Formats: sequence, structure tokens, C-alpha cells
Amino acid sequence: MNPKTNNRIATFFSAGGNVGVTNTVYSVALALSKLSDAKIGVLSLNAWDDGSDYLPEAKDFLDSLKPRLAGKQLDNNEEFLKRFVKVEENNLYILPGNRNGRLVRSFKVEEVSYLIDRSQQVFDVVLIDAGGHLDNALSAEAVYEAGHRYAILTQQPKVLKRFNQLEEDILTPLSIEKRHIRFILNKYQEKSYLLDSKKIAKEKDLQDVHTIPYTEDGIISELENRFLYTYPNQKYQASIEQLAKDIGKDMAFPLKEVAPVKKGFFRLNK
Repeated sequence: MNPKTNNRIATFFSAGGNVGVTNTVYSVALALSKLSDAKIGVLSLNAWDDGSDYLPEAKDFLDSLKPRLAGKQLDNNEEFLKRFVKVEENNLYILPGNRNGRLVRSFKVEEVSYLIDRSQQVFDVVLIDAGGHLDNALSAEAVYEAGHRYAILTQQPKVLKRFNQLEEDILTPLSIEKRHIRFILNKYQEKSYLLDSKKIAKEKDLQDVHTIPYTEDGIISELENRFLYTYPNQKYQASIEQLAKDIGKDMAFPLKEVAPVKKGFFRLNK
């Protein structure tokens, strides 16, 4: 959490690709929608992945909104909400990200800030997928403006090494310190040849590390266009729900008990 900022924005990011940021954000958002009555908005601000693998019914994308962002022409709340994919039976809305690689560098800080501000006005909670490449306005501004930041790592040595570079190149210039970030070890496995969470925390000088267990449903979820949280894996679901509860506690809004997720739990509605 960033003590300098008091808002209900939680941004998830990583130090590279294929870490599972998008599925984690969507899963946490879905769990949070079940745990609370909050109106939740998710922004896909990963510059290089629009997040639509899990949103087959998506029609509007971030790149199609760029002219309106530049002109600050998204003032109508009803029209703004129509740009999002709504997860049926849940008060959860997701805006798919940028599809056009040529536009990545053309997004301006002011445009991203406007989108985040409008989202704060419309939703009780805003979760952001900033992806694994923060060298652009979309992702960097998403991390900078968040009051709650979550860095997603894995036990892979190269991912841990890349975070050191990310810290030096991006986070430190933005005045973001480790104490402003909560760390997540995704796809976690108890294997003798892998560093465990305690060793990683010690090596990286981290106070707290939350683990999300590895599940073989990861690839299947992409093939079936479903959030990983909807698969009946109790350990995975419990880990995601704990993360959602922590976010709710940090943001100080009421939570309720959650029933086990059953296969085929949700559909997408546009």
C-alpha cells in the first residue's frame, strides 16, 4: 500500500510476461464481487496484451477510446459503462485493453489519468492490470496512481532478476519503494529445486509475500475463455479469496462470506 495515496485503486504488475497477471486480476476481481456489494471496475492497461483471451464477447477496447480520452469526452456515466464487459450476476465490469501495438507509445499520461479518474467516479473499487512492461504511459501511470500496488512474481530466477531491473529503471524514479508494494508469488510450488517464499522474501528484503498455488487449469482457462477462479480448485480459490479480502480490508469496505465457486459459475454479458 502507498501511504501517500488514499484511494480505492489496486494495480497489479510484474517484471515480465507469462507471469499470470491478467488471470490473477480477473480472478481477484470476480472473488471481490462475490465477497462484497461493491461496484468493481477492471482496467486492462497492459500495453501489449488486451486481456480479451478471457472476454470473448468484448466489443470495445482501449485503443478505440483513445480519441475520447484525448478530448476528455467520457463524461456520461451510462455511455462509459457500455464500453465495459459486464460479468453477468456480478457487479463487475472489465474494460479490455489496447489491441494496436502502434499506439502504445502514443498514449499520454493525461489520457491515462483521465480514464483512471473517470473509473474512480463510476466504480467503488478499481483494479488495474498493468502487465509486465512498464516502460510506457499506460502501465507506468497505472502503477503510479494506485494507492495499493501488487507485484506478481514467480519462483523463476529470471523473473526475480528482472524485478531488480524494474525497480531500478521504473519504480525508483517514480518514488515507489518496496514498502509501497505487496508481493505475490504466482504459480507457487513446493519443490526442492525452487526457492521457497521465505527464501525469496529474505533474498529480496520483502516483509510479506502472498503465494498463489500452481494449478494445471491455467492453460485450460485460456482455451475455454474462463477466469481461473471459476475452476473448482479449493487451494487456488482460497488464495485468491484471501487476496480479495486483504484488498477489501485495506480499502475499508464491508465484506461477506463467499460460497464455493462451481464450474460454469458465470457468463459474460455486453
